Amino acid sequence: MLIGGVVVPLLTTSGVNGKYTFVEKYGTGPPNSTGAYELDVSQTGNPALAWRTMHVKTDVFCSAGLTLPDKVGRQINIGGWSGTSTFGIRLYWPDGSPGVAGTNDWQENVNELSLQKGRWYPSAMILTNGSILVVGGETGSNGPPQPSLEVLPRPPGAGVYTAEWLLRTDPNNLYPFLAILPSGGIFVAYYNEARILDERTFDTIKTLPNIPGSVNNPGAGRTYPLEGTAMILPQYAPFGAPLGILICGGSTTGAAIAVDNCVSTTPESGAPQWTLERMPSQRVMTCMTALPDGTYMIVNGAKQGVAGFGLAEDPNFNAVLYDPSKPVNQ
Repeated sequence: MLIGGVVVPLLTTSGVNGKYTFVEKYGTGPPNSTGAYELDVSQTGNPALAWRTMHVKTDVFCSAGLTLPDKVGRQINIGGWSGTSTFGIRLYWPDGSPGVAGTNDWQENVNELSLQKGRWYPSAMILTNGSILVVGGETGSNGPPQPSLEVLPRPPGAGVYTAEWLLRTDPNNLYPFLAILPSGGIFVAYYNEARILDERTFDTIKTLPNIPGSVNNPGAGRTYPLEGTAMILPQYAPFGAPLGILICGGSTTGAAIAVDNCVSTTPESGAPQWTLERMPSQRVMTCMTALPDGTYMIVNGAKQGVAGFGLAEDPNFNAVLYDPSKPVNQ
């Protein structure tokens, strides 16, 4: 299936209405863009019907996005590029159906609903009680760090939780990796470090060994701008084994040499360690997705550089599969 595109999206989300939403840099992006579009793949033979123009009010560049766990599958977008947009909370109720155009649009009013702290490059995750944890970022594009965590909706009387580990590792901890652990707690990986947080207080309850880097630089990082990708590994009945975490790709500070490996660990183990496995090639700005058979497809990225405007080169055009059921390094 091929269809002419109208946008290079920053975030793409599959909706419960069978369509796909795209949001992009708005206000400081292309002058003819509204910042948001929806694609109906049932209409790919007619681009005029396939694409529906939508709108955002502030710049979503380097924001976070989630699909909420409710019946209508609301989509939420958090943070942004600079100024007011960094406080932005944007909501969309997907409507329509394949072949039937929707009418809903993104809603945003920073005077009614906003973050407590402005954030550029934050991460967001849905907690077990349905609320949203927002972690880290900077105050704006290449601005001072925002080394804190906050919860949406804001609990009565709650402020933000300041994290020393985010302050200390800025600017190499943006878009930190987050996961809920079955035994309780929140796993977070950032730069070349990882820890488990208490899900109520956000205090650290376990610090993991530093994440291995590469043979030429043990201090290589895994989060933006030294960007790799993290996924949780498959779980199988009766679900007694600890949850596994897989992180692939990354880069180094200084020479910006892309990382050629994946690392994995089981944070809930008594003394978790990292297992390092080589990839066929170096890769920064990795894309990774879980496939139905339990394997992982790794694509995209570059073999040299870091994430950012024109800071990477030598594109990696190879796609590889990682099979966690096989012995290590096979």
